[in-house]
Amino acid sequence: MPFYSEIQIRTCHAEFKRLKKYTDKLIFFDRLFGIIPFSFPDFDPQLRYFFQKEKMTELSDIFRKERNNPGLNEKKFSFAEDFVFNIRPANSNSATYSNYILSSFLSRTPVFKEWIRQRKTADKPVEFFLDEANGLINRIENALQNEQEKGFNFQCMAVFYKGFYDAFSNQVNLPGKKRKFIELYLYAQGIIYANYINSLKTALQQSRNPVELQRSSCLDLPGKLGLMQELGIIEFLKSRYTGLDVISFENKVAEILCLITGEYTDQKETVLKILSAMNRQNPGGSSKMNSSGMHQKIIKMTTGK
Repeated sequence: MPFYSEIQIRTCHAEFKRLKKYTDKLIFFDRLFGIIPFSFPDFDPQLRYFFQKEKMTELSDIFRKERNNPGLNEKKFSFAEDFVFNIRPANSNSATYSNYILSSFLSRTPVFKEWIRQRKTADKPVEFFLDEANGLINRIENALQNEQEKGFNFQCMAVFYKGFYDAFSNQVNLPGKKRKFIELYLYAQGIIYANYINSLKTALQQSRNPVELQRSSCLDLPGKLGLMQELGIIEFLKSRYTGLDVISFENKVAEILCLITGEYTDQKETVLKILSAMNRQNPGGSSKMNSSGMHQKIIKMTTGK
């Protein structure tokens, strides 16, 4: 966190106090101080934080730091008086808080097309990375099925695998209440790893038959959004952020949809146009973005409380 002078803190605190919407306070706090207080591991295709003791220790240390520091939702500065920037969520804002943190973790997703291009070699083609990734997921599945003692490592794997499975089955869920940073990080890593494997499959198919790939049935962006609407994901997002003003609402929904579909965030306007077209084809529903049906399923994470 950068150093701030008394004048800067007084100015920022006055601006912070003028903010009425909780989401605006989160954005302001994040921009000023960084809302994620710890350094989490970057994307690791080998998932070493599950299989190497020293790497798992990093996650365990983060868990202990969070558990032993209840004041992570505020920053306090003392000059002639105290200036407190507090984003501790009330019950009504707990889901918004967790969703914002989850979105922050998802925003760290690598651009896998470029990532794969830089790392594949004659000795390690795409097949090598795909076999490695599938093998690691199989190890996690076996561990979750056979583990007798459900310790910290088991709990971390369970949260990761839920994110992976939800993403792979196109049923990504948003947390319905306040969650720990470590939980949101692991769930996001599961989603990211599912996107990684999908990218490897696409790269493999393209390397084997690029012409056939162009004729394949892979979903484009409208197709992905249509499927997400059918599964109730878009309606779930709308209901979750219905308290925002129209501009903030549209930006937030479009940003999360970009993260889930793997699009760059500069495609938000395109996402909104597609949603608008879908609404015209399916009139009725909410007043902000119309849609049909909703499937609401709150994620259950299992990391110890």
